[in-house]
Amino acid sequence: MDKISLRQIENAFLPAKEILNAENFAGRKAHVIDSFSALISEGANIAVVGNRGIGKSSLARQIINISQGNNELLKKLEIQNDEKLDFLAIYIACGNAVNDIQDLLVRLLTTRDCLLEWIYEIPTAKKEIDKINAGIDLRLIKAGGEGISETSQKSAVSEHQVDVIFQNVITDLLKLKIAKDGILIVVDEFDQIENPKGFARLLKSLATNAPGLKFCIIGVANDIQTLIKEHESSDRLFAGSVINLPSMSPEELTEIIKNAERSVGSYITFTDNAINKMVSLANGHPYIIHLIGKQAYRSAYLEGIYELDDSYIEQTLKNIAEKEADPVLEGRYKKTVASSYQREATLKSLASCVQVDGEVHTGDAYKIAIDKQVDNPSQYVGQMVTEDYGAEIIKVRDRYYRFKDSLFLTYVKARPWIFSNQ
Repeated sequence: MDKISLRQIENAFLPAKEILNAENFAGRKAHVIDSFSALISEGANIAVVGNRGIGKSSLARQIINISQGNNELLKKLEIQNDEKLDFLAIYIACGNAVNDIQDLLVRLLTTRDCLLEWIYEIPTAKKEIDKINAGIDLRLIKAGGEGISETSQKSAVSEHQVDVIFQNVITDLLKLKIAKDGILIVVDEFDQIENPKGFARLLKSLATNAPGLKFCIIGVANDIQTLIKEHESSDRLFAGSVINLPSMSPEELTEIIKNAERSVGSYITFTDNAINKMVSLANGHPYIIHLIGKQAYRSAYLEGIYELDDSYIEQTLKNIAEKEADPVLEGRYKKTVASSYQREATLKSLASCVQVDGEVHTGDAYKIAIDKQVDNPSQYVGQMVTEDYGAEIIKVRDRYYRFKDSLFLTYVKARPWIFSNQ
């Protein structure tokens, strides 16, 4: 067996990065069909919604690939198609740096990886950008930077209507027919925009005045639904193209693991029991498969172990917690349980009683917590709904609660205990 490099091992599972190529993309055939259909439907924008860690950004990357004429995934999934699309595809991830829709449009217009490099080729579009540039210190942008200061940005935007400038620039680009099918702008992490007010109105205007432009919005479900409801006409702009990404099936999660094994030439493999363990722990979240798989492959490679069983997965979970492999989830867990066995036992009892609809009846959870020697579990539930303990639990109604985030719920169920009942 040929030796596999550590680089190959490190990139077999990718918890910190979306899946870029078709070969490593798993499942989601129905949602890829919906995405492709929306791309070829005139006037349709796309919304991809779902829980955290469910694979929204990976699907977004595949949408970009398909829009640029790469039909590898369509072929792999045996999806019928008779053409290669030709969009000018632009991708932007909002993060927490985009405060509102004007901020989003300015970043699209003034970031080199977005529209800026195309704008300077078109004199009329450049004139529109000069309106934004007036009075703004663009030294960072001209040096290859990614943004502008908030203070200078706001003053310029208030003076010039940035949505009109954006529309004019898009119209100029479309007239040049840089790409046969138009322009696709993919906005990832849309839910991170603090104030999305005005976006639906913008979409309505662009649908009339720049019909060659499509938006693909990626975000958690509540934010996208709020966006659609903001304007009566916005519903039809997403009609038939809201892709609600559910939890992955066990078969799809298994495919991720098999893809990883194949990528390293089966140099390190998982037993059936180990695969079943990982799939069960993931609870439909591909992120958890990637997180566990990456840590397992790394340690196994360094230890010279070539077949991983379910006990090795258990040890990997302990390593993930001890090393804080996901510092965000681990930090949220520790904030919730603080320094209390009783609070941790109550949290895990709640997690074990989640119903199909995502709700937890306290009567069921409290019985389990009391069996774990928790005194007055209702006291700890009352604490966990407060910001002091992370507010990871939400009260739905009397005696019914739910976890705020299904990815955190999955982590709670998978993570080994911090405390033992002495």
